[in-house]
This record gives sequence, structure tokens and C-alpha cells, in this order.
Amino acid sequence: MAKSISETAIDYITSFQRTYSSSYNDLKQRTGGYLPAILTVGLVSTALVGRLAWEDYQVFLGYGPGGMPYNVRGWLITNILRVRSINSLDTRKIEADPDKRSWLSASDLKARTGERPKVGRHPVPQRQIEQIPAEDVRQKFLDNFEALGEQNAHLVQVKQSKYENYTQALWVRDDSDVYELDKKFNREISHVHSGKDYSAHVVLAPQDGVTVIQKGWGQLHGLAGVVRTPQVYVMLYAPRDEGEVEVLAEIMRAGIGYMTGADMRDVKGA
Repeated sequence: MAKSISETAIDYITSFQRTYSSSYNDLKQRTGGYLPAILTVGLVSTALVGRLAWEDYQVFLGYGPGGMPYNVRGWLITNILRVRSINSLDTRKIEADPDKRSWLSASDLKARTGERPKVGRHPVPQRQIEQIPAEDVRQKFLDNFEALGEQNAHLVQVKQSKYENYTQALWVRDDSDVYELDKKFNREISHVHSGKDYSAHVVLAPQDGVTVIQKGWGQLHGLAGVVRTPQVYVMLYAPRDEGEVEVLAEIMRAGIGYMTGADMRDVKGA
């Protein structure tokens, strides 16, 4: 007589229990009786790693969209890239660059006061997680950024950022023969992270990058010079007041001069 489905299920479960029990006892003997402890440690470790991974993923999402896919795939990629991250405050390599040209007066650029803001641990997207400006300062910064594009339309154009994917950026004009970087990089000069912290990125001449970092206004991108990123790709900390907005606009103006090869007298201010 054929067995019912319930009888077949019971037989299957009984067989599985016997097999599992035999295998478990065999492993327990081979491990000197430590198998329960080993399994417990493994389960606890897995739970802890899972919890840490989840918390790290939430930190990644907290930066807002930018650069990487805004999902688990982007989080996995940026964590893989963390092993190639540089010391963002180490200027020795760019100080040694033979290009000593400058579009920014080191003597005129004052030092930024106070502590540097804390920056997120993931290289992409690079965001500061404190010292976020007030709404009026944010708007002033965006207004000045847009004015730089309008005032220098003979040198730059405004279009979507390739580095950030969601915000507008200043680019060397497509019809310009002057373009400073190697052709493996695009013509993007600068953009503002208007979706979250209002920090910014700008490509600078090596010596100007040194000045900006040493005066406390920013730091190198975590992958600068590493993964198809310009060597002097500098993060500018978000402005805390209107005075700092003017300083950052001047630094961006120097980036326009460098990337287009223009004399600063031909690069208009905001």
C-alpha cells in the first residue's frame, strides 16, 4: 500500500534526524567535544558581522546619492575601494609635482578657523557629516557657483556632473582646445553637493591644492590619483558663513583658471 504524504514526510524527517545526529556526533568526537562551542562562536560572529555590515550600509545611505549606485551594489563597491584610499591630508606627493604654476595667491588665502569637519569613512561619495551650513549660506553658495558659470561662459559650460551624476558642474567648454588634464579624465572642473552637505569638489593645480589643504579649506578626494580620478581632486568643506562662501568661490575660480589655462585676469569672479 502506498504511503500517505504525511507518512512519507515523517519518514523523511526521521531519516534526516538520524543522519544529522550521526554527523553531529562524529564531528563532536573529532573536535574533542568542542563542536557546540565552535558552532556558538560561529553563529555569534555571523550575527555581529551582519549587524556591523547593516550599520555601515546605513552610514553609506546617510550620505545621500552621489557617485556610486545608491543601493547595496554601490555600498559593496565603495567598501572594496576603501582598501585603495589615500591619506586625504597628505600633500607630499603633490608638493613634489614639477608643475609649480599657481592660480591662487597663497599669501591672500587666509587660514580656515576651527576644526576640520569630520568626513565619512567611505571614499565615494565623499561627504562631511558635521558643520552643515544654514539654509541662507547654502543658497548663497549655490548662487555664487551659478554666477561663476555665467560670468565665465567664454571658458566654461554648465552640465551634469560625471563624478556625482545628480548635480550640475562647471566644465571646460567642449569647443575649447585648452584642457589641462590627460585625456583619460573628463573636462569637469567643479561641483557642489547640493543634495546633502554642501561641500564641493574642484580640480586644482598641484601647488594650489597644497595651499588649500594646508590652510584648512579642504582635503584630497579619498581616491585622488588612484582610480581614474585627477591627482589634485580636492574636497572643499562646506561654507559656514557668507565670508567662507567668497573664499570657496575664489578657490573654484582658480580651478577654472588651471583647467582652461586662462590668466586669472580673464577668469571673472562670482
